[in-house]
Order: sequence, then structure tokens, then C-alpha cells
Amino acid sequence: MFDFFTPNHPFGGQTLRLVAQAQQGGGDVFDIARTCAKIEPGDKAAWEREWLQLAQTTEAKAREAQAKERQHTAVAHFFHANQYYRMSDVFLTYVQNDTKAERFRKAQECFHAGAKLHEPKIDVISVRCDNEDYDGYFCHPVDPKPGKWPTVLFLGGADAYAEEIYFGAKPMLERGWAVLLVDTPGRGSSIYLKGIKTRPDYEVPGQACIDYLISRPEVDPDRIALVGISMAAYYAPRVAAFDKRVKALIGWSGCYSILDDLYDFCHHLQPTVQRLLGGVSHDEARRLLRDFTMAGLAKSITCPTLITHGAADTLMSVEGAKRLFAEIGAKDKTLRIYDQNDVGGRIHCSHDYWAHNVPFMLDWLEERL
Repeated sequence: MFDFFTPNHPFGGQTLRLVAQAQQGGGDVFDIARTCAKIEPGDKAAWEREWLQLAQTTEAKAREAQAKERQHTAVAHFFHANQYYRMSDVFLTYVQNDTKAERFRKAQECFHAGAKLHEPKIDVISVRCDNEDYDGYFCHPVDPKPGKWPTVLFLGGADAYAEEIYFGAKPMLERGWAVLLVDTPGRGSSIYLKGIKTRPDYEVPGQACIDYLISRPEVDPDRIALVGISMAAYYAPRVAAFDKRVKALIGWSGCYSILDDLYDFCHHLQPTVQRLLGGVSHDEARRLLRDFTMAGLAKSITCPTLITHGAADTLMSVEGAKRLFAEIGAKDKTLRIYDQNDVGGRIHCSHDYWAHNVPFMLDWLEERL
């Protein structure tokens, strides 16, 4: 078994990410631990086999509960199964793309089934951008205050499905805010099912998402915030630099240049990024990624901005977060680096510190929304 509380192996890092989400209904920590006990570090066949088995068993429990009209039980199992199918896919390579698409479909199918039964409502939606359609969810808030709703556009990172980051969005919903989750280019259904690769000009799909929000009568157009986690710590600032309808920005990590701060910084993520770019070679990836930069653009971010980042992040360089922050043009801006003076939060996305980092970010946002 590998250690996922203080991980020193990619298996542990991916599992820690799931454990963080399990706190918000994205899995069961004990089921996770029992599954990990059957897997040796580096054994990708065992990883796929055990997570797939757990996903299938959990989905069967969800279907049984649904048949017996046990709504809450069914929702919980469907949401867990969605995550376990995702875990079975994590270490599959690009050449196994048919299998990756199949696993994604199963994960999405389970989430859709849970969303259909969920209260408050989770609307399955689509966002049109030029000739592309992006799948997503408009999540209704818990006990919203009277009037139009403050709303967060929440963008996920490199391999994060819209269905996965729902479990990072739940604390936002509990504060009475609506949340829009969309599989923008290079993410989730866009890359797995439609072949829509990522792009440097993320302001284009970002604007389409905000257009969608403005079209909804429930949404307060003067209280739209933008949150980007992991690699979306490049996507989200890029959107905010161009779209002044964004009234507050949170970088759940910070990224100035995907080439410098992620691709060249973390070699084991290079196959993932190559896949998001359309299955390109290493040299082609490095050429394309030169355009994925906030150079000359960060100064155009004028809305209140918060960036949090772990000093010991091994996936995205903390120096990129510092550089991005330094060039942001907003007068109201805050940088929170978790370092040796903190008991947690020093790793990527502070997955080991969500009970502290998430309230910190949302308290900051609440003051501005």
C-alpha cells in the first residue's frame, strides 16, 4: 500500500486529491483506503483494476437504491461511482484513448444520474462558443437570499472533469452562490468525446461561459466571480484580463506560463499536456505552449484578485504564482503562499488543507460579492 496522506509517489498524490474531495461527498475515505491497500506503487494494472471494481460495485449500489426510491442514498453512491471511474482512468496513456473515453462516459453517466435526483437542482447545460458546444452544469445554490444570485464560474485544470470539480464547488453552493461548471477546451467531455483541444486564448470560451450566465434570469450580472484551480490558474486569469464582467478572481494556484511553470517544471505531467494539445510530440508541445502565457496581459486584470499556492508544490512552480501576482494590475490583490510556517497547504492545490484554505478563499470572496 502507498501513503496518500504524505505522498511521495504519483499514486499517493492522485489519491490525496480524491480524499480532499471526499470531504465534500466525492467518495468515502474508508473505501478509498481499502482500495489502496490492494495496490502496490507503480502497478498501473492493479490501479486500473481496483478502482474500476470499486466504481462498478458502487454504481450497482446506486442503481439498487434508485430502484427502491432511496433518493439520498442513490445520489451519494452515484457521485462516488463517478469519482471512482475517474480514478480508474488517471494513469491510462493517450494511446488508450478509446478506453479513456469509455471511462469518462461512465463517470459522466453516474454524475448525470445523481444530478437528476439532487436537491437543490443541478441543471445539465451546454454552452455554445463559435462552432463548439461545451457540456456543463448550472448548480443552484443552497438557501439563496432573496433576489438575483451571486454566481461563480469555476474552471478546472488539466485533467479535471466538470463532474470532479463539483466537489470543490459545494462549499460555494452552501454560501448561497450559484456555480457554473463547464468542460471548456481540453477538459472532460470536450477532449475525451469531442476532440476539442486546449487553447491559449482562453478568454474566448471564458466569454461564452459568462454570456451564458448573463442569459440566466436568476444570475446577478454584477456579482459574477471566477475561480480557476490547478492549470486553470492560467485559464481563469486569462479570462479576467479580457472580460470586465468578472468582478472577483481567485487563482486556486497561480500560473504565469504553462510552459515554464508546469510543463518544463513537472516532467511527469508532460504526456497529459501533450494529450490536451491534441496528442502532439514533446517538441511540438513546447512550441505551442509558448503562447500559453500571461506576459503583457496580467496588468489588465483589474478586479479584486486572490492567489493561493503551496510553496512545496511539485506540479506547478510557486515562482509562477509570484510572478503572476506581481504583474496583476488590480489594486485589491492578495497572495497567500503556504510555506514551512503552515501546518499544511504546501502541496499542489493545498489538497491536504481544504478545511482551512477553502474557507479562507471563500471568506475573501464573500466580502467582495
